[in-house]
Amino acid sequence: MKYLFFLGHQPHLSTAEIEAVFQYTNLQTYKLTNLQTDLLAIETKAKLNCEKLIKTLGGTIKIAEKINKDIVKHLIEARPEGKIEFSVANQKQGLQIKRELKERGHSARYIEPKNTATILHSNLVEKQSDITIVNDEVFVTRAIQDIEGFSERDYGRPGTDSLSGMLPPKLARIMINLVRTSDNPVLLDPFCGSGTILTEALSLGITNLTGSDISQKAIADTKQNISWLTKTYNLQLTTYNLYESNVLNLPTKLSPASLDLIVTEPYLGKPLRGLEKREELVDQARNLAELYLNAFHVFYRLLKPGGSIVMIFPKYQYKNEWIRVEILEKIKKIGFEAQPPLTYHRPGQHLAREIWRFKKT
Repeated sequence: MKYLFFLGHQPHLSTAEIEAVFQYTNLQTYKLTNLQTDLLAIETKAKLNCEKLIKTLGGTIKIAEKINKDIVKHLIEARPEGKIEFSVANQKQGLQIKRELKERGHSARYIEPKNTATILHSNLVEKQSDITIVNDEVFVTRAIQDIEGFSERDYGRPGTDSLSGMLPPKLARIMINLVRTSDNPVLLDPFCGSGTILTEALSLGITNLTGSDISQKAIADTKQNISWLTKTYNLQLTTYNLYESNVLNLPTKLSPASLDLIVTEPYLGKPLRGLEKREELVDQARNLAELYLNAFHVFYRLLKPGGSIVMIFPKYQYKNEWIRVEILEKIKKIGFEAQPPLTYHRPGQHLAREIWRFKKT
């Protein structure tokens, strides 16, 4: 079986997430090939559940499956009666396919796929008629990301804070998937802000959730957002814990070695305007290093043996230089092993997020 995965704005993150999810779901045998920057081909012996995968992944826009028949035959078989509506990226090819369908006696409409919303609102996934041609191979779209759901959870939730609640839901979901190893792990976000990581975890079916933040407003926003999410999506949540607490006080509230995962974006420093002096950025990184290092001592006490952390560290751009929070060797000495970071950065921003993965040794 061969599939195409259409990746999001950060393709390297999307690829890492796919590989992590495959490992978590025990998909052992597959071949992964980068066809383009944002297009991944995956060959497997087992048939993939594309709808389930697209509901899990945060960084994949669309999944298509290879078919071993010509396009016109496939479209007629998919809709033997009524008008055949279809899309293909190349307009010239699309109009040629439309002519061939008419020659065979079928009414047809070619839809130019300007974006995934066009495909979604035209119901082309259900009609099996969104076509992609790559290297003379034909693929049919099987699943599309719930772009409206992500947008609703980003902009439609009631509790927001522009100063501390800017983590995109898609990135929060990717972070969870990068370290998830079971269906319902015990998960903590110790800098929960308005609860983006917790609500994305809940939407993935994770219900053993704990969040904490030093801000009273953050805890109130998180409660409001969890309540909104469960009602909006009709989710079952048995219990969760929220604490208005400094991260250093968490050992008084949580049992030692009780957590499977810690997934968090901590305080990243003051918002940058691009006019800061180098000394200001170095000083900010130094202050954050102290906060983060103290937090890792707490994390070590709270995590189970083999427990994992995914945590964002900021790096600040000063001219052609990146200024980082340099504490990796100290974290290793506490008792963690680390994977190389994955960077999330949009052009023109002075702040980049480094996504670090750690495991308690």
